[in-house]
Amino acid sequence: MGIGTTTPAGALDLNPTVTTNFGFVAPRVALTSTILQAPVVNPQGGAITAGTVVYNTATAGTTPNNVGPGLYYWNGAKWIAFAGSPGGLDWSLTGNSGTTAGTNFIGTTDAQDIRFHTNGTERARILSTGTMGINSVGTTTSQLTVAASGTNDAIAGTANHNVANAVWGRNAHATGTAVIGATNGLGGIYPTNGAGIAGSGTNSIGVYGSTGNGSPNNDAHDGNHAGGFTLDSDNNATTANSSATARLAGKEISPARTLYGGYFSSFANSSTNYAYVGVNYNHNNNANANGGTNYKILGNGVVSTIVPDADNKPRIMFAPEAPEVLFQDYGIGNLQNGIATIKLDKILSKNILVDANHPLKVFIQLEGDCNGVFVTDKSAEGFTVKELQNGNSNVTFSWQIVATRADAKDANGNITSHFENLRFPVGPNAIKETSLKTKEIKKEEAQN
Repeated sequence: MGIGTTTPAGALDLNPTVTTNFGFVAPRVALTSTILQAPVVNPQGGAITAGTVVYNTATAGTTPNNVGPGLYYWNGAKWIAFAGSPGGLDWSLTGNSGTTAGTNFIGTTDAQDIRFHTNGTERARILSTGTMGINSVGTTTSQLTVAASGTNDAIAGTANHNVANAVWGRNAHATGTAVIGATNGLGGIYPTNGAGIAGSGTNSIGVYGSTGNGSPNNDAHDGNHAGGFTLDSDNNATTANSSATARLAGKEISPARTLYGGYFSSFANSSTNYAYVGVNYNHNNNANANGGTNYKILGNGVVSTIVPDADNKPRIMFAPEAPEVLFQDYGIGNLQNGIATIKLDKILSKNILVDANHPLKVFIQLEGDCNGVFVTDKSAEGFTVKELQNGNSNVTFSWQIVATRADAKDANGNITSHFENLRFPVGPNAIKETSLKTKEIKKEEAQN
C-alpha cells in the first residue's frame, strides 16, 4: 500500500507530497514496564506480535525494567527502546539506566581491540587480550601501559583526603613486584622475592620494599627489609657491590640476629663504608643468644662533626671512641680542710655500674698548692677526695670520671640491651646485594 505515492517501495510506503512534509506518528501509549505488554493489545486477541512499535509517553517501572519516553518495539518477550536508555540496546550519550550487570556491557564479542579517539587521534586502546594502553598501543606483558605525552607525567597521583592514598600498588604473587619504575632501561637489581616498589635509574634499585617474610638476597645476611634505596656508581654493574645502598627497617638472620631501622653504604665496594642505624645486634655474636645490644649507629666509619674555621670554612672534628661502653662526667670540687665529697648526678648514678669488676675511674687535676690528693669511697653515687699526709688545704680541683654503662632493663628486671661486659664485641658485616632480572623484565627488554 502507498500513501502519497502510487509506486510504494514496501508493504507500506508513507510519502508526503512536496508541499506537506509530515512525519510518521507511532501510537502513543503509557507503558509501565519493559516486561509487560499492557496497555498495548492485539486486536485479534492473544499476545501482541513481535515487532509492534509504539511511542511510550510515561516514565515508570523499577530498574532494570523501567521505561522512559521514546520509541519502543516488542521483541516477543519485552519492550526494547530504539536507542538509549532505559531498556535500549545502545548506550546513550547521557548515560543508561535499567542495565543488568553481566549482561549489558560496552565492548566487543570478537577478537578486536577497542580504540578511543579525541580530535581524530587515538588516545587509548583496550586490547582484545584484556591489556590497556593510554597514549600507547599497550603491551602483552603489562595490564596497563601509560606513556607520557609532551611535558606531562605518565602518572601523577594526588590525594587530598587525610586517609586517601595517591598511588597504591599491590602484588599478590610471592616473587612479583607491585610497582616497578625505570628511567634508563628495564634491567636492574631487584629483590629475589619481590618488592613493594622497585625502581632503576641506571640499572640498580631505586626503591624496593618487602612483600613477605622471604629473603631479598641470597647471601649470608638473609632476612626481611621494609624498604631501601640504591645509587649505582657503575652503569654496567650487575651487583650492588658497585653501588651506594640504603635500606630501611630490616632483619638479618645470620651470622647473628640483627634488627635495624636503616642501613647505609657508599663507594664502589660497599664493604669499605657501611653503617646500621637504630640497630639491635647480638652482643656476643651468638645467633642463639637471648637479647642483644641497642646501637644508635653501628658501622666502620668514624663519629665526627663539622665546625667553621677563621674563614668560616668547614673543618672536621672527631669524637673519641672506646672498646667498652662508657659514660663520662666532669666537674669542679673544693677541698675543705683537706677533704671533699663529690656526689654524682642521680640520673648518671642510675645508669652506671660500679663494682669490683667495673671500678669507677676518677681523674683529679689540682688547681692550687697542697700535699697532693688521693681518691677513696668510690661508688655509683660519687667519691671522696682527701689530701695526702692528713693535710688541711682548701684548694679547688677539676675532676673527670669514666664509668661502665649499666645494662638496660625493663620493669621486671629483664635485660633489654647489654652494655656492661662488652669489650671489642664482634660486629656485623656489610650486607651484600644480588642481582635479579625477572622473566617479565627480560621480556620487556627483548621487546625494546
